[in-house]
Amino acid sequence: MTANEAAADADDRLRSLYAATRDLMSATSRPALCRTVVDVSERVLGYTLTGVHLRGDDGPGLVPMAYPESVRERFDDDPPTYVPGDEVYGVYERDDPLRLGAVSERRSASHRGIVVPIPDHGVLIAGRERGGDADTACLELVELLGQHAAVALDAIERESRLNGLHETTRELMEARDSAAVAASATNTAHEVLDLRSNAVYLASGDGRRLVPVSVTGEARALFGEVPALSTDSLPWRVFESGEMVHREDARLSIGDAAAESTIRSTLIVPLGDHGVFLAGSECPGRFDESDVALTRLFADTVEAALDRAEREALLRRREGDLARQNERLDEFASVVSHDLRNPLNVAQGRLELLGDDCDSPHIDRMETAHERMDALIGDLLALARTGRSVGDTEPVSVERTVKEVWRTVDGTGSLSVADDVGYVEADASRLQELLENLFRNAVDHAGDGVDVAVGALDGGCDTAGRGAGECEAGGDGAAGPDAPSGFYVADDGPGIPPERHEAVFERGHTTADDGTGFGLAIVEEIAGAHGWSVRVAEADAGGARFEVVVDE
Repeated sequence: MTANEAAADADDRLRSLYAATRDLMSATSRPALCRTVVDVSERVLGYTLTGVHLRGDDGPGLVPMAYPESVRERFDDDPPTYVPGDEVYGVYERDDPLRLGAVSERRSASHRGIVVPIPDHGVLIAGRERGGDADTACLELVELLGQHAAVALDAIERESRLNGLHETTRELMEARDSAAVAASATNTAHEVLDLRSNAVYLASGDGRRLVPVSVTGEARALFGEVPALSTDSLPWRVFESGEMVHREDARLSIGDAAAESTIRSTLIVPLGDHGVFLAGSECPGRFDESDVALTRLFADTVEAALDRAEREALLRRREGDLARQNERLDEFASVVSHDLRNPLNVAQGRLELLGDDCDSPHIDRMETAHERMDALIGDLLALARTGRSVGDTEPVSVERTVKEVWRTVDGTGSLSVADDVGYVEADASRLQELLENLFRNAVDHAGDGVDVAVGALDGGCDTAGRGAGECEAGGDGAAGPDAPSGFYVADDGPGIPPERHEAVFERGHTTADDGTGFGLAIVEEIAGAHGWSVRVAEADAGGARFEVVVDE
């Protein structure tokens, strides 16, 4: 073959190689890609003895991934795994091609080939049954195939890691506490990101140290007893600054001197206010740009999981506090209902018998005192119950509930209900209790003949601060686009001075002679249990107006 013919042949093979690149890039797994590389080497470049060896998951060896039957025939079984110290492994380590005098364990001097690196992944061995030494053009084409294979392998590994991170996100986000998040994080980094020596350090309670909460077995093998890190360590500076550190050849100081001397590559990523994620390797330059980018993304997920775990822990503590509070309220209710009402019932019975035996002006006053004590006990029990969460809620008609509750109110007053008062999402029985206390408050302060008006609270003026002549057009139901929704209960009694608007909701506060001072406190508790608020204003008739704000 002339020089021109050889050049033309090389050009044809180069064009064919670039055309085959699409097949390489479309491979979706390492085995499929390796088979494609062998096929391209044989079909396009003419190398009938081809093998792809890649870095294995266990140990430092290069494992055979794909080869044709012609290669298998030259070995008793599969081709060998190349380990450190072998000249083929040296190609991977040095990233430098090698011409071999013979392929397949050099069993025949007629078998000559080329070993080229697949950067960061392994090697490609290409040979022919017979022929002379590979020329420069052949070497360049095989090198190019190896580089294309490396790019495709990078893409496959990146996608695999992203999928792995996506699949493990749920596990991270479902971890119950910070320790569980840390354990899941180190396992994910080990299995998905191939960061064998890694650890999660979290800030101590006193904020003066970073404590190793989860450490992989490989990291413990390097460092032995992994210590906490003080404020003068590199990871602490990362924690404080919030800036990631990537060092390609650095001795990481976290353990004894022997371990420190083995660490060459370091990744330290902050986990917000929680701590840091740390990964190390004995190989210089172990972490490439893809490792750094994926680790940063992974750390963001771990930080979010730690945030969630912290919120969940706080919620559990609050739920525990609430449960203990409810237990105390149950105990209180039991004391009130049993230890107070029983002797009160005895006293009422004895007083009735005393009234049969004698006629005394003191008996009526004693009966009044007993009735007040009974009302007080009832209100205390109601107040204890309102401290708990509401039960199941449903859309409840305010108009129908108001009318039902009004029928139970003693007095000769009147009730008017606006047509547009609508519905609220509420626990029906608790809403009835709220209205009972508002109506009873109106009767206690305005008398049996009180007139009560109930309407929708979606008016446009600030009723709490309204002055004379304001909101006249709408009256108690004035409407406006920006006001909160809810309902109001207004009466025509003496009203409440502005300086006492807040005080009326305090427990025990009352101005009525026979009041207990707990009715409006109960109203506020029930409203709060629903997520509502209640406030006092002045009614158009001069009396008190209580506004229950459902949506603000």
